[in-house]
Amino acid sequence: MTEENKQLKSPAGIKLASLKDLVRLVLSSVGPDRIAGYIGNYAEEDRAIYFVFNTSLGYYELNALPIIVWTDEKEMPTKSFLRYKTAIDETIDFSNDATDPKWLSIPIVKFEIMPEFLKVWKN
Repeated sequence: MTEENKQLKSPAGIKLASLKDLVRLVLSSVGPDRIAGYIGNYAEEDRAIYFVFNTSLGYYELNALPIIVWTDEKEMPTKSFLRYKTAIDETIDFSNDATDPKWLSIPIVKFEIMPEFLKVWKN
């Protein structure tokens, strides 16, 4: 860890109950003029961490409060996208195809190295 990273404070961490909840959260910010962002992925020991970075602007006396919203699963993703649909049943799955209009697709970005101050799941 660099000396600069040692001085940085960790963001607030919020753990969700499931990967489906994280997908719902990401897609809830989608509007007519906004596309969904991405879901980060990081391998931590025997689990897959899925997360998004967020910021609560104007948080009391602070300019902003950085937040990492995360959940964990046992399996690492083997495909590039998480897909979500609500037709018939609410379903999420992994896919390498993001072109099917019946699904909302979110790219998964794999982080190989994660600075310690961002690992809110260790607290």
